Amino acid sequence: MATKSRETEIPNFRSHEVKGKHYRPELSSTYHLVIQIRSMSAGYAVLDPIMNTYVAYGFMAMRNEDLNYALQEEYILRQEILTRDYRKVTVVVDSKKRTVLPRSFFDAQKIKEVLAFVGYNTTDDEVLLSDEVELSRSVVAYALPKFLYFFLKTQFKNLTVHHTLSSEIGAMLLKHTSTDMDSKLRIRVGKRYMDVVLVSNNKLQLVNRFNIPSVNDFVYNVVNLIGQAGLKEKDVKIEVGGAISSVEDEHLELLRRFASHVDVDRIPQYYNYDFPHPEQEYRYSTLFRIPTCE
Repeated sequence: MATKSRETEIPNFRSHEVKGKHYRPELSSTYHLVIQIRSMSAGYAVLDPIMNTYVAYGFMAMRNEDLNYALQEEYILRQEILTRDYRKVTVVVDSKKRTVLPRSFFDAQKIKEVLAFVGYNTTDDEVLLSDEVELSRSVVAYALPKFLYFFLKTQFKNLTVHHTLSSEIGAMLLKHTSTDMDSKLRIRVGKRYMDVVLVSNNKLQLVNRFNIPSVNDFVYNVVNLIGQAGLKEKDVKIEVGGAISSVEDEHLELLRRFASHVDVDRIPQYYNYDFPHPEQEYRYSTLFRIPTCE
C-alpha cells in the first residue's frame, strides 16, 4: 500500500491518496471512478466492478475558505489517479442551490424559476441540471458553476454528474423498502448544517437542510421535524452520519435523550476494501460510500 501526500507542495491545500495491493494503473480502463465534490474539498474512490472491491481512494481539501471551485481544477490535475482513463466516471456534487420536487410538477425548461421560487437565484455563469430519482418519483433540480461542469466534461470520459441528494434519497428508499418500522429519518451532519431525508410508508415525505450552530440546534430540529410530520419518536428509526467521530459523538448522545431508535449510518458490507479504510465504521458518505472530506 502506497501513501502519498502533496500537502507541502501547494499552499492552503492538502491531499492524501491510498492505493491498495490490487490497484493496477494499467487496468484503469476496467475500473469505475467515483468523485464527490464539495465547495472546499473532493473525495474520490476507485472501484473494481469485477472484484466488487475498492482498490484506491483519496481526498483533497483547501484550507482557505476564501478559495473557490476554480482552484480545484489545478488540484484535480495534480492527482495521479484522476488523470487516467476509466470505464465509467461518476461525479457527485453537493451544490447548495438545489431543490426536490415531484416528477409530475417538473419542467426541465423552468429549473431557473423553480430554484428562484425556493430562494436560489441563478446566473448565466451556472448550468442548470436535474436528476430523476425513480424510487421516489421525484426530481432533484440544481445549479452548478458552468466552468466546473465543462471542466469535468472535458477532463473525464464516460462521465455522469449527479447531485448528492439524488443518491441519498435513492439509497434511503432502497435500503428501507422492507423493514419493521414505517418511518425513517436519515441525517447527514455537515459543518454547521444538516441534511435530512424523511421516509414514511416507503414514500418520500421531506428533504431539507437546517442550519445547526450548536448541538442543541441539531436536536431541536430533529425533534421539531418529527412532531411537525405528525409522527411519534418511538415509531421513527433515525440514522445519523456525516461529520461525526464515533458512536459517542455529542450529537448522538444528546439525541438519544429524546429519541429511542438512533443509530450510526455505517458503510455496508457488500463492498470489499483493498486497504485499511480509515472511515469504515462511522463516517458518512454518499454514492458508493466515498469518505467525507470536511
